[in-house]
Amino acid sequence: MFLQMDHATSNLKEFITDLVIPHHRRNVAINEDHITMLEGSKIKKQHSRKRRAHKSTTLTRKEYAKLGLNTLPTKQMKYEEALPLHNLWKGYVREHLALREGGEVPQVHDPRYDEFSKQLVKLDLHGAKLRVTQSKCSTLENLSGICVMDTKNVLKLLGKDHRLRTIPKSECVFGLTVGNMEFTIFGQHLNIRPAERSVKKIKNYVEPFM
Repeated sequence: MFLQMDHATSNLKEFITDLVIPHHRRNVAINEDHITMLEGSKIKKQHSRKRRAHKSTTLTRKEYAKLGLNTLPTKQMKYEEALPLHNLWKGYVREHLALREGGEVPQVHDPRYDEFSKQLVKLDLHGAKLRVTQSKCSTLENLSGICVMDTKNVLKLLGKDHRLRTIPKSECVFGLTVGNMEFTIFGQHLNIRPAERSVKKIKNYVEPFM
């Protein structure tokens, strides 16, 4: 048989030759293409190991929660410390909703109102001032504060009394003031993570407070 060999694979020649019956060894050479294929497979395996090693350095959601990285201190936060976050949120809302000068929002009869209300539900609520207008749990009604955490199922509001309260979304209806209008948002339609909510196609779940 006729095989070709290059310099890079010369260290394998003796090993392969020793595997052949002695009187046939003179006819053995190394096929360069085959050796290249084996080396390529080896490189792929090495890359796979590196990818697995890289992935292992990323925290899973369970590990993230176990370390307490998704919680906030309940007694160490001050309402005044959250006001800069609220001011940033107001600027974000004006830009995201393309509000006119003075913060005026489209009226209900305005053709732009339907799209405006859909975008309003998609807002990131971190920094928004919210009030619980209705709830299945009467003790939650009329609670208000600045939203400092928005998760899939709950909102965490920091009140003026410096208390951090956890409000279940699905149990409540929230009041939100934007510009010159107050809106009612049904919490059951906010049961999705903020990053996913911002790109989700949704119906109109907002009603203006008249």
